[in-house]
Amino acid sequence: MTKPRSIAASITCLVFSSLSFAAQQAPTPWPLEIKTQHRPGTYWWCPGSAFDKDSIDWNLEGLHKARVGTVHIVPIYGAKGYEDRYIQYLSPKWMEMLDHIVKKAQTLGMNVDMTTGTGWCFGGPGLAKSTADVVVSYDTKTKKLSFAAKRMVKRAAPGGEGHMLNPYSPAAMRFYLERFSKAFDQTRPAMPRAQYHDSFEYACDWCPELLAEFKARRGYDLADHLDLFFAKSGDPERRARLKCDYRITLGDLHREAIEVWADWARARGMLTRNQAHGSPANLLDVYAAADIPETEMFGAPNYPIPGFRRDPAMVRPGDSDRRVCMFASSAAHVAHPPGKQLVSSESCTWLREHWHGSLAQVKLELDQFFLAGINHVFYHGCCYSPKDAPWPGWFFYASTKFDSRNSIWRDFPVLNTYVARCQSVLQTGVPFNDVLLYWPIHDYWTQPEGTKLQHIVHSRKWLDSQPFGRVAQDLIDKGYAFDFISDRLLQGIDAKNGALHATGGIYRAVVVPACRYVPVTTLLKLADLADKGATVIFHKSIPSDVPGLGRLDQRRKELATERTRLTKVNAIVAPDVLAALEAADVPRESLTDAGLQCIRRKTSDGFYYFIANQTAKAWDGWLPLAVACKSATLLDPMTGRSGAIATRQDGGRCQAYLQLAPGESRIIQARHELAAGPPWTYLQPKGQPVPITGQWQVDFIEGGPDLPAAYKLDKLASWTNAPDDHAKRFAGTARYKITFNLPPGDKPDEWLLDLGDVRESARVRINGQDAGALIALPFRLSAGRYVKPGPNTLEVEVTNLTANRIRDLDRRKVDWKIMKDINIVTVDYKPLDATNWPLTDSGLLGPVQLIPMSKKKIEGD
Repeated sequence: MTKPRSIAASITCLVFSSLSFAAQQAPTPWPLEIKTQHRPGTYWWCPGSAFDKDSIDWNLEGLHKARVGTVHIVPIYGAKGYEDRYIQYLSPKWMEMLDHIVKKAQTLGMNVDMTTGTGWCFGGPGLAKSTADVVVSYDTKTKKLSFAAKRMVKRAAPGGEGHMLNPYSPAAMRFYLERFSKAFDQTRPAMPRAQYHDSFEYACDWCPELLAEFKARRGYDLADHLDLFFAKSGDPERRARLKCDYRITLGDLHREAIEVWADWARARGMLTRNQAHGSPANLLDVYAAADIPETEMFGAPNYPIPGFRRDPAMVRPGDSDRRVCMFASSAAHVAHPPGKQLVSSESCTWLREHWHGSLAQVKLELDQFFLAGINHVFYHGCCYSPKDAPWPGWFFYASTKFDSRNSIWRDFPVLNTYVARCQSVLQTGVPFNDVLLYWPIHDYWTQPEGTKLQHIVHSRKWLDSQPFGRVAQDLIDKGYAFDFISDRLLQGIDAKNGALHATGGIYRAVVVPACRYVPVTTLLKLADLADKGATVIFHKSIPSDVPGLGRLDQRRKELATERTRLTKVNAIVAPDVLAALEAADVPRESLTDAGLQCIRRKTSDGFYYFIANQTAKAWDGWLPLAVACKSATLLDPMTGRSGAIATRQDGGRCQAYLQLAPGESRIIQARHELAAGPPWTYLQPKGQPVPITGQWQVDFIEGGPDLPAAYKLDKLASWTNAPDDHAKRFAGTARYKITFNLPPGDKPDEWLLDLGDVRESARVRINGQDAGALIALPFRLSAGRYVKPGPNTLEVEVTNLTANRIRDLDRRKVDWKIMKDINIVTVDYKPLDATNWPLTDSGLLGPVQLIPMSKKKIEGD
């Protein structure tokens, strides 16, 4: 047995030691075929539905060239001055345009999804109070309920205006869908791939059928307890139990309404994407009701990665919590069969202030989604804009601008190729998680105050205030791979040979965090699983009470019976979940001790690991994996390179040697059998870097509003300092060119070109040959096959952000903010005025250097 090594001791701060390449080799073919659903999708905001077919084709062809796989049609309010182009939602003309969009996309090998409505949430014309979003009130004197219709559809498109739908009423959902059925049946368009429902932003807290459904499901009449329900004082436990029963019923009804929508779509050959977050239901059950559960992150996360920038004036606090995203992925992993486990994300909403988001920042956020189990990302987003719209075209107020009028578009295909490679891996095989973490939602629902309790992204009290949330974070921090499970989904679990079998995968243990309330059916199921030999761990104690008020004494007796049975089977009660999992021989990925993060997939011939380093330190050492393997291949999804890496055995498990710089991500394919292939080359610094200095020629080659004059500089600096003042407002690309001498002498095994500070992406040519494109930290690449002793020519085409050009529009008082409704606002939802934005540094800031590297010999087994 190989002596175990300290992970912390393997970390080095030498940034260069983290580099490894399939040196002197052209990129090998990516081992998995890239399909349409591997490519990222995008929200496609459609102002006023003001389509024309020529512009549709132009938009879709551009997105296709950028390597986007799916567009998601979201009709919204229109642009001022274009009212004569507006098309009423679901009119014959609108359906004709939908047909054209879908057919055009099909010719390009793209998918089309659409919101089942305009703006958000579901709703529109023709909704009576019986089907609309309502808020209940109660008159203690007359003992009568009254209802006020509340929210209107937000950001509605022409023909989609009206009240939001009642989200708890299956009958209301059926009524709402009749309008869509009629439009589809009358026009017979080419059908979208999927229908979509946005996050729960309804105000509603009641529905017409609630009292009848409550009585049928809970076994007593809520109408007899309305004084207690609406009271602000009195017996707090009885009120809390009554409210819990109300919340259970409300959640069930919302899930059933979503199921009505999903069944309607499937009957017409379409899938569904649903954002369950925000709803007061059990999120896991509502996510599971859709074919593609969808999560989101909001705002700008921070990272300790060297070179990462996060200007507080240009961001809003981030809501980037992996645990929240895992509710969507857990639902797919547990409830959906292999091959049907797509999990999507609304990605990069408010990543930065408008036109300040870079591809490097986007890449890091997408890595966060991948680590949370998302494998089908959607950008938020891109706006349909007609060909004749003046720059900057039409836009949406809350998105990162992934469109052809934004300068980052030039190198956008590089990012999208990276995403497609990652998602080809993350969609293959099955999830490989070991633990099911039960969500004891009834502890949160048993509160005497308020009515519905929403589970929203932007405020996580529902998660952080419960032991459940803390246990989830502990599992992440310690490298345990897990999925959440609900009471409902738990009923579908079986135990065979000590393992827990779900529809979507196999697990080693189920953990019940400390809680008081649990339904009898849940404890019965847990007892059955433990009796069949499954590992069932209760944190601190077995839950002692049942939720709700109906049949309370009888249910308590039934619970006591199951609690007694659990003491006689193999259930574990432990004060420390992590210690209990270790004692039960549930493996963990100890790479997290060094701050590395991973997610795993299992295939017939082994495992895939997606690994990201979002720390401040480089990793250069043996990486312990919690699986056995005989060989491993390293895949670089950014460059497409791959090669066999060194492995060794340690106590029946595999270690793989990995070099990973801060900000980088790699994929390890660990195989059960030996596999042939070219080796991956490990590198280490050899000698002093060679600075590339001298006179740089700077030529502006693409962008606007006009091309500044070329200039020369002896020391790299932002082009906003160029002699031509037009450079201060320029958004686009400049070519930096220099001739330098590489001194003769001992030739290293490899040269590493380090560009230093790049604002914001770069394409590199060395001696007339394309050397690669760089969009993310660290900005460096292998250059040994291109450079030679003596004179060399380096050309770097650098693309900046669009912020300076937008700043110029406002400073010149150009009337470009032409959208209706909210038009455009800042990250703080205030009217946007870019006049006083500071100039954004642009171009190649350096320092640029060539670093000599030697091969590093790693001995494996």
